[in-house]
Amino acid sequence: MAVPATGARVVAAAAASNDSARTPPLTTILDLFDRHRSFLLTGHENPDGDCLGAETALFHLLKALGKQAHIVNPDPIGRSFDFLQRHTPFASARAETPLPEFDCAILLDCCQLSRVGHLGQRLQQSGVPIGVIDHHVGSENGDGSVCYVDATAAATGALVRRLFRQLDVPLTPPAAEGVFLSLIADTGWFRYSNADAEVFAMASELVAAGVDVSLIYDSLFRRRHPQSTALLCEALATHRLLLGGRLALAVLDRSLMDRASHIDFDPDEILEPLRSTEGVEVVALCKERFDGTVKVSLRARRDVDVQAIAGVWGGGGHKKAAGATMKMSLAAAAAAVEAEVQRALEAAGG
Repeated sequence: MAVPATGARVVAAAAASNDSARTPPLTTILDLFDRHRSFLLTGHENPDGDCLGAETALFHLLKALGKQAHIVNPDPIGRSFDFLQRHTPFASARAETPLPEFDCAILLDCCQLSRVGHLGQRLQQSGVPIGVIDHHVGSENGDGSVCYVDATAAATGALVRRLFRQLDVPLTPPAAEGVFLSLIADTGWFRYSNADAEVFAMASELVAAGVDVSLIYDSLFRRRHPQSTALLCEALATHRLLLGGRLALAVLDRSLMDRASHIDFDPDEILEPLRSTEGVEVVALCKERFDGTVKVSLRARRDVDVQAIAGVWGGGGHKKAAGATMKMSLAAAAAAVEAEVQRALEAAGG
């Protein structure tokens, strides 16, 4: 495997609100594409719709450019997303799994090799350049030697769509499906405040390019395991309203998480019903993991910056949606989350 020198960090971060103003900084990531022949595309553990959709779109862009591309994630693709495999190959790598040949790696929807699990260490040891394409605040400070980061973008897939436009590469139906999945994943099917004019214009374009919206919706939400409804009810029943009803806190122990894993049930599905409760400002979901740590997922409705809360434990995300891994017991994690949310509410004037 060739190991080119990584050189100094180059950041392509665009802050303008219109696409034409955003495109010039893309030349840095495009130069990375031009300099290399074979790419390994990867993302964070338990890849979600934005991560997988962006990987799909970039895979097809690189193939159109005559490059070799491989998608290798730290975890297998979930059943809800397996419709993507109609046109795009996905692989996952355990510690001993051989990796395909590549001379450049691209992290999508994350910026730190630590977020890629055991695969991150292998990429670091490979010595190849690391590119980052992401829309999270601060991702330009991650592990990428070349970064295309725009925290104003609704989804990572939206950034990949701009690459197609900049390179004047036609958007194929598989790539369009990937971008659309990214958009609906991170805008909650266009319900969240980040569903801006670019998102709706892009969605219209993608549907015109042949995206089957009903197929995607059915794949994501109408193929659930028969036990999923009971598990959803059980997970919702763990929640408590705290801090005068401003915090909805749910706690899922390892037993419930194990059952969720066996039927491919995403516990984060309870976040939106809880956020819809009148008076709730912050929703916190603490999930006990198999390694003894606790993953906390945070959502906000208005002024509370949950990204800052997640940052207390080294996590991150967005102002209204963030998460972190906490190295403590489940009970201690729940207490710590409640204390930090209380401080955040007080700071916000709540």
